Amino acid sequence: MSDTDARTELARIARGVRQALGREDARGLAELLARDGACAPRVAGGAVDVRDTTPAQSRGASTVDSAAPSMSSPAEPIATTPARTSSAETDLFGNPLPAAPQSAPVVVAASPPSLSPVIEYNPRGRAEREAILASSLPLIEAAAAEIHDCRKCGLCETRTNTVPGVGSARSGIVFVGEAPGADEDAQGEPFVGRAGQLLTRIIQAMEDAKLVPGVALSRDSVYICNVLKCRPPENRNPLPNEVEQCSPYLLRQLDALKPRVICCLGKFAAELLLGVKGTIASMRGRVYTFRGAKMIVTYHPAACLRNPGYKRPVWEDMQLLAREYLSD
Repeated sequence: MSDTDARTELARIARGVRQALGREDARGLAELLARDGACAPRVAGGAVDVRDTTPAQSRGASTVDSAAPSMSSPAEPIATTPARTSSAETDLFGNPLPAAPQSAPVVVAASPPSLSPVIEYNPRGRAEREAILASSLPLIEAAAAEIHDCRKCGLCETRTNTVPGVGSARSGIVFVGEAPGADEDAQGEPFVGRAGQLLTRIIQAMEDAKLVPGVALSRDSVYICNVLKCRPPENRNPLPNEVEQCSPYLLRQLDALKPRVICCLGKFAAELLLGVKGTIASMRGRVYTFRGAKMIVTYHPAACLRNPGYKRPVWEDMQLLAREYLSD
């Protein structure tokens, strides 16, 4: 074979090799695009969306319970993992490819409030509550009028306003605290300061979570009051004689409201209604009875402001309250 023929044959072989490589490249590109389209995570706003997109019928039945709702902020957003790229890795167009994650992101899916059938407050119970609501109004108003004129102890000399209570018997839930503070003394309404705002958020969180299905919870549908109806100077602790003189008003209110569940907020309310002394930690988590009502004990909202670690136990106590409310 001459040199010319040899060069021609080599050129033909080279063209064949280039064409074969081109076909392999084309197949590789198609596979890459198909793989990217089917498997690559969706990216929006610079973050990888890790929400579960598996069809509902193919997902497993087990779930992980979500944490208790915050009393001061909305639900946490779904977790995302930032997308990572490497300039050394590119596709056939020269565009950077997402780097393979070192570990798969862990996603905890929020579970439904309960996997058991929802228990709703029965219609007969609602009718009874409406009757109690109607009968309680004049009794609560009469007690408030007497509290307004009360001069049984020295607190009448330092108060700005008496603070009988607020709300109604509609839900059958009563929150009992210790005594009014400066904001309550100025406005004549219990739990309107910082601690009161937290209590309002607690009640709203109970409503948002539908802890008591069939019963709307708000400051208007529950009743909120204190052991003392006047503010102690400088927010000091109630004195024994003040509790003795003022507690009959609270008992009259509870008799009129006929609550299903009483929630004692703090030490003074718990010790008065339980008739024993102790710490909140030793008294909470149990169900007591008081004049036909169920009763639980939890931390005062003011204590939660001083120690945010108390918020989770308080939420657990609200769940206990709801369970006892719905049970016979």
